[in-house]
Amino acid sequence: MKEHQPKRKPGRPKSSGNVQTMQQILHTASRLFMEQGFEKVSLETVAQACGVTKASVYYYFNNKSELFTEALLFVLHIACAQTGKLIRSDLPLRERLIAVAEGHMRNAHVDFETMMREASAGLSVEQIRKIRDGEAAIHSLLGEAFQEAIRNGQIAACDPVLLAHVFTSALTVRNRQPVMEQRTTTREAAAEVVDLLWHGLLPRSE
Repeated sequence: MKEHQPKRKPGRPKSSGNVQTMQQILHTASRLFMEQGFEKVSLETVAQACGVTKASVYYYFNNKSELFTEALLFVLHIACAQTGKLIRSDLPLRERLIAVAEGHMRNAHVDFETMMREASAGLSVEQIRKIRDGEAAIHSLLGEAFQEAIRNGQIAACDPVLLAHVFTSALTVRNRQPVMEQRTTTREAAAEVVDLLWHGLLPRSE
């Protein structure tokens, strides 16, 4: 008598899952969501961009909301690791901030809050919380660096959390083509953004 084999879920591919394929899907989906926003991306477009079947995407992710959540957590985790490495280096704070800004501004992407507003109706409370926690981890790293600089007298006393949010918000200027066209390199634009925060708007003597 043949041993009874459990049925696979409908639509799922015959081959077992592997980490490489899942990572490829997450990498591609995160890029598409960050470039196009929530509404314009579907599981089918992700599958086509990956060169896999739609069923393969469904093997790992039950729906678009789940894929969106995991894709954003994937990119936020990478961004947090990179930010942590740069902001905790031995360079002076201004140089560290320029490095963080340059890294963030290398790739144009849709406004994060606009994307979250588009997606929020289809996300669960838990999914939104996870994404916001991933975002908050980056602001926490920056806030710690600002707090240390305040204690050391490097910058004026202020709310380090507010400063972290102001800093990351300023980096969205990367999406403004008229602004970026006037700068030779991304680093030049990053340095200007940092210097606006560093020096403020008060006139400076030559």
